[in-house]
Amino acid sequence: MKTGIYTTIDKENMRMLELISSIRGIKKTHIINEALEYYFNAIKTVPQEFIVKPIHIEKEESEKLTKERNPTKDLIALMNDN
Repeated sequence: MKTGIYTTIDKENMRMLELISSIRGIKKTHIINEALEYYFNAIKTVPQEFIVKPIHIEKEESEKLTKERNPTKDLIALMNDN
């Protein structure tokens, strides 16, 4: 049985979700469902005292490139799953 949910998502998480979805050709709902499965599996498997809540701190300066660079062959291969 499937059910729909509504939630708000952090801008950066939404950007990454849309990027991965378009690059991989995977529906966003599938990515979210897999992420939830990984999360629930981790909660069942890893003892609670070892689970640390993630902290996301973003500064505007961290989004800017220090200088423009062309991607390396290795990066292109990685992004193309070669």
